[in-house]
Amino acid sequence: MGARYREMEIKTATPEMVVVKLYEGALRFIRTAKTSQESGKIASRATAIAKTLAIVNELQHSLNLEQGGEIARNLDALYFFVTERLLEANVRGTVQPLEDASGVLSTLNEAWVEIARRPRGTTSDGAVAEALSSASERARTLSR
Repeated sequence: MGARYREMEIKTATPEMVVVKLYEGALRFIRTAKTSQESGKIASRATAIAKTLAIVNELQHSLNLEQGGEIARNLDALYFFVTERLLEANVRGTVQPLEDASGVLSTLNEAWVEIARRPRGTTSDGAVAEALSSASERARTLSR
C-alpha cells in the first residue's frame, strides 16, 4: 500500500478506526519482531519492538484518565503490562513476552474493530468494558 493511500486512509478514518489501525500496526511489528528473533536478526527485532513501543506509548498517552474513568485506568494498566512485556522481550531476546503482548493487543483490537463497525453514536461503554475485562484477565493470567 502506498504512503499516499495510507495517509488519505488515516485522514478520512473515524477516531475508532485510527485506534484499530494503531493496534494493527503494533501487532504487525510484533510479528516482525518474533520472526526476526527466530531467525537471529537482533537489530531487526529491536527495531520492530521499538516501533511497537512507540505505538503503545501513543495509545497510552492519548488516554484521558480524568474523564475516562475506570475504562481509561484499565487501558492504562494494560498498556503498562504490554510495555513491560515488550521491554523484557528486547532485553532477554525471547519470544514468549512478545506472544503475551500480542495476546493482549489482539483482544483489544477485536473489541475496537467491533466498536468501529457500529453506527456513530451507538457505541456503548459495555462493549469496551467487556473487551477490557477479557484483556485484563489475559494479562493477569500471563503475569502469574
